[in-house]
Amino acid sequence: MVNFYNKNYKILIADDHLVVQQGMRAIIKDFLPQAGILLAGSLDDALSLLKAQEFDLLILDINIPGGNSFQMIDQVRGVRPDTRILLFSAYDERVYGLRYLKTGIDGYLQKSSSERETRNAIMKVLTEGRYISSQVQDLLLDNYPHFRIDRLSTLSNRELEIARLLINGERTSGIADKLELKLSTVSTYKNRIFEKLNVANISELIEEFRLDLQQAGE
Repeated sequence: MVNFYNKNYKILIADDHLVVQQGMRAIIKDFLPQAGILLAGSLDDALSLLKAQEFDLLILDINIPGGNSFQMIDQVRGVRPDTRILLFSAYDERVYGLRYLKTGIDGYLQKSSSERETRNAIMKVLTEGRYISSQVQDLLLDNYPHFRIDRLSTLSNRELEIARLLINGERTSGIADKLELKLSTVSTYKNRIFEKLNVANISELIEEFRLDLQQAGE
């Protein structure tokens, strides 16, 4: 393990919050002092850096400007298929973790994780190629026979993405532009979301989202 700590790993932290960037950088430097660390504040900046040089690890904020979708993983893989990706997120891993792992990321870390767990996640991804929290492992191994399958899990990846944009105040026209979809397609997705979650308006959607996330974390 001595060799691990002394390696000159190249790590890219992609997050638009300076406090998060500096905090993550400090954690990494504390146990990987030789690591070369670069920072990016948007997905475009991250992709530019990835095109210019190789990185061992990309720590990617799920809400990075220009990203915030399942497709951004494909964009990163299209540029650097071998760079390991640790997704950094404030969203409940029981709702999003498995979905993003299926897109090809190497780990999903919640922003509420302790410094110890953050170090563990980075070490696991760099040395073993995969980090899965104990909670997600339990779900994968079906050790939760009484685990409530929340309503959000009935949504497809695209529906979940659009639902998240709706509760963040995006209009259907803005979502259509952002995701490069027809307005009618977004409207169809919106209707499907309302149907599946049994809500009639955005206020009810926000409340349903909040309740499901709370219950998933119980």
